[in-house]
Parts: sequence; structure tokens; C-alpha cells
Amino acid sequence: MIPLSQQHLGALLVLSSAAGFSTLAIFIKLAYGAGANTLTILTLRFVLASLCLWPLLHFLKISPRISIKTAIKLCLMGALGYGTMSLAFAASLQYLPASLSEMLLFTYPIIVSVLSFLIGDEEFSWQKGASLAICLLGLFFILGVSFTGFSQIGILLGLSSAIVYSCYILIGNRVLKDVHALVATTYVSSAAGFAFAAYSIITGQLMLATLPLHGWLALAGTAVFGTVLGILGFFAGITKIGAANASIISTAEPVLTVLLSVLILGEALTLLQSLGGLLVIGSILLLQLCTNGSNVKDESLEIG
Repeated sequence: MIPLSQQHLGALLVLSSAAGFSTLAIFIKLAYGAGANTLTILTLRFVLASLCLWPLLHFLKISPRISIKTAIKLCLMGALGYGTMSLAFAASLQYLPASLSEMLLFTYPIIVSVLSFLIGDEEFSWQKGASLAICLLGLFFILGVSFTGFSQIGILLGLSSAIVYSCYILIGNRVLKDVHALVATTYVSSAAGFAFAAYSIITGQLMLATLPLHGWLALAGTAVFGTVLGILGFFAGITKIGAANASIISTAEPVLTVLLSVLILGEALTLLQSLGGLLVIGSILLLQLCTNGSNVKDESLEIG
């Protein structure tokens, strides 16, 4: 068997993350159908994920002990970073079509690539530029974005989710230098879960008793696949290929979401969406064929 290079292994990890995150919209839609509200979904998503992650650390004999400074950074990433992004994206859906909200969120690879170059974390190449252009065109075809009748508040919220997520990724790229990916995932999820639980309880918006069994199963799916697998795969991948490359590869997520919508929810897949999916996949292949890992300046981000 030919051993995987760090570049290819990192790409596979980020793709597994995209596969996990791609299930999130499906499970959330099922949870909404079961009667759950937004805060209940977000609270249980992260709380249930945390209840899976802490025992997993113990089972794998990975010490969760980190410095207080690093713990504070990770908790802030979870409560303020990932939590804020999740809320902004969910709120944008109240004002915009889902396709436009998704398109706005997935402007983050451009933001990450540009910011990574500006702060000196990574180099920018024509390959990355071409990959970004191709994947954005593919996303446009996949999501079938309609620009008519949109709300300025919704646009602001959608772009805010992309900006917050970009900063979250760049901070994670630096914080993760000395932290195991599973430990980082555990702290981030726990902090987000605590923040959402506190707010939901204080505002009286946490609804548990009225949820049917299929609602709980959908929420469990958001935790295991849409959170644990998604965040862990991304954190593990980012340590091997850098923030900009990981962000570009993660644009496979909406492609997989569309496929799952067709398979599980019975939604139709148009020819234009199929073409868009091929363009996104092509952009990822281009990045992998043209990048050998030399663009990442800091190669010390290895998982222990």
C-alpha cells in the first residue's frame, strides 16, 4: 500500500469533515419538522456532542489537560466564534432563501485565503486563485441563487457568518499548534453548548419534553455527524494542509448536502446543480494536483 502524504491525508480529513457537516442541514430540517426551535437545536447539538467527546478522550487515553491560556482561547472560539457563526447563519435564513444564505457563508474560503496571505500565514498562488474561482462558480450553479427580493439585514447576517467563521479558522490554525485536534474539538463544543444552554434556559426557549423520538434522533445526528465528525475532521486536516487549503476543500460540503437532499429528502437534482458539483470537485482536484504542501509556511502543526 502506498503511504498517504501529509497533504493528501489532510485533504481526506477535511473531506470527511465536509461529509459530516453536509448532514447538518438534513438533520436540522428533520428536527424542525419534529417541532424543535432554533435554540433547542443549537443547544442540544453542542451539548450532546460534548457528552460524546469527553468519554471518547478517556477511552483513547488522550489527556484533556491544557494550559489555562489555551483553554480560554478554545472556549472563546466555541462560545463566541463558532456559536456566533451558527447563530448568524441561522438568523440569515429568516430573511433570505437558504441557497443565498449558503452562498454567502461559503464566501469564507476567499476571506480565509486573503487574510492568510495578508497576515503572512500562507502564500497565495494562481492555483488557489483558480480553485477559488471554479468552486464559487460551482456553488452558484449548485445553490441556484436568486438575487431578487433579498433583505439587507439577511445579507449582513450571512456575510457576518462568513467573516466570523473565517476568523475562527485562522485563530484555530494558530491555537492548534500545541493542542490535539480531539481535545480542541471537545473544548470548542463544550463552550458552545454551555453558552447556548445558558441563553436558552434564561430566555425560556429550551424545549425538551415536547420533542418526539424522531426529533431526538435528528438532534443526535446533528451532534455526532454534524458536529463531532465535522469539527474534528476539519481541525485534524487544518494541521496538515493549512487554513486556506482546508477552506477550499471544505466547499465540497454543499455538494454533498445537495446529494443527501436528493437521496434522503427526495429533492430534485437539476442538470445545472450536477454541473456545479463537478466544478467544485474539479476545484478540489486542481488544488491537490498543484499543491504539494509547500505553500504552507508553518508545518509544525502535527497532531501528536
